Amino acid sequence: MYLSVEFKSLLLAFALTASASIVSAETDTPLSIFQLAEKNDAEILAAFAALKAERETKNQSVGALLPSIAFTAEAAANRENVDTTGVGLSGESTFNSHDIALTLKQPVFRKDLFTDLNITDSKILVAEAEYSAAQQDLITRVLQRFFEALAARDNLEFSVAEREAIKEQLELTRKLYKVGKTTATDFLEAQAAFDLADAQVIAAQDLVKDTLDGIKEITGVSPKQLAPLGNQFKPITPEPLDSEHWVAEAEEKNPTLIAARYQVQTSSYEVERFKSGHYPKFDVFASVSNVETGGRFGDSNIDDARIGVQLEFPIYTGGQVSSRVREAINRKEQARDELLGTLRSVVRETSKVFRNTITAMNRIKALSVAVESTETALKAIRAGYKAGTRTNADLLRAQRELYKARLDYAASKYEYAANYFQLKNITGNLGKDDVEIINVWFDN
Repeated sequence: MYLSVEFKSLLLAFALTASASIVSAETDTPLSIFQLAEKNDAEILAAFAALKAERETKNQSVGALLPSIAFTAEAAANRENVDTTGVGLSGESTFNSHDIALTLKQPVFRKDLFTDLNITDSKILVAEAEYSAAQQDLITRVLQRFFEALAARDNLEFSVAEREAIKEQLELTRKLYKVGKTTATDFLEAQAAFDLADAQVIAAQDLVKDTLDGIKEITGVSPKQLAPLGNQFKPITPEPLDSEHWVAEAEEKNPTLIAARYQVQTSSYEVERFKSGHYPKFDVFASVSNVETGGRFGDSNIDDARIGVQLEFPIYTGGQVSSRVREAINRKEQARDELLGTLRSVVRETSKVFRNTITAMNRIKALSVAVESTETALKAIRAGYKAGTRTNADLLRAQRELYKARLDYAASKYEYAANYFQLKNITGNLGKDDVEIINVWFDN
C-alpha cells in the first residue's frame, strides 16, 4: 500500500525547509538574542565590572605619587603631677590642651610607587584583553546556543513527523492484518517502530526545553519563537584556505593570548616592585601647628612651622624583601609557562576549528546530495511496497533514513556556522557586525 496524500504533503514540507516551524509575527533572531545578552548576561557584566575596577586602580597609583595633605586636631584633659628634688615647683595640676596641625608630604624618590604605576597600567591592559575575550565569547555563546536550540527544535519536528508517519503506517498495517493481507510480524514491527518513535519524541521535547533554558541563562528572559534558518543561508569560505594563516592570526590577535602576554609583563613589574624594598625612600614635608597647653609652669601657646626632608633606608627586614623577590620571580616563571600553555592551546584549537569549518562545508554539500538520494530511494521502495516486492520493514527503514538525512543536513548547517564564527573568535576577529551579517540568514 502507498502512503496517504497527507503524509506526502508532510514530506514535501520538510523538503522545502530544514525547519517546519511557522514563523510568528515576533521571532527571536541571533541579533535580538545578542542584544538581550549584552544587557543581562552575568559573565559579560562581571567582566565589565572587573575592567572598571581595574581602571580605577590607576587613580590610586597616581594619587600615591601626588602630595598628601592632612589636618589633625586634638583636645585632651590632662592631669600632671610634678615631683622635684631640686629647686622648683612641685605638686599636682590639671589643665586642658589643644593641638591642631596641617601637614603636607610629597614623595620625591619612591621606586615602589613608580613601579606600582607600571603594574597598574599593565593590569589594565590585561583586564581590557580579558574583557575583549569576554565580548567575543558572549557572541560565540549566543550563536552556539541559538544553533543548539534550532537543532533541538528540528530534531523534535523530525521526530514528531517520523512518529506520525509510522503511526499512519501502523494503522494501515493493522487494517491489512485484520483482513489477512499482511503478517503478524509486519504488524508487530510497525508497533515496535511506533513505540520507539514515541520515546524519541519525549526525549526530543526535553532537549528543546533544555536548549531554550540555555538561551534564558544568558539573556535572563525566556526566548520567543526562534527564527528558522532560511534560504538566504550561504556558507562563507574562510579566506585564505590555509590553516597556517589562521594560526598566525590567532597568535597575534587572540585576546586570551594577549592577556597572558600582558600578565607576563605584569609579573616582571612585580619583581621590580619587590626589589624596590631594598631602595631608600625620600620625601619632603611641610607642616604648621598650634599647641595650647597648661601645667604647673603656666599656660603656653606655641605656633610651629616646619619644612624638611625625610629619608628612610631599609637596613634589615628579616629577609622578607629577598623572599618576596624570589616569590615574584617564581610567579613570573609561572606566568611564562601559562603563556606557553595558552599559546599551544590556541594554535591547536585554531587548526582544529579551521578543519572543522572546512569539513562542515563539505558535509553540507554531501548531505544535500544524500537527502535527494534518500528521497528517490523512498519513492522506489514505496512503489515496490505497493507492488508487493517490498516489506513494511523496508518502507519504515527508508522513511527513517530520509528523516535522518534531513536532520543531519540541517545540523550540518548549524555545525558549520558555529565553527566558522568560533574561528573568527579564536583569531580575535569576531564582533557585533558578524552577528548582524548572520542575522540575514534567518527568516524573520
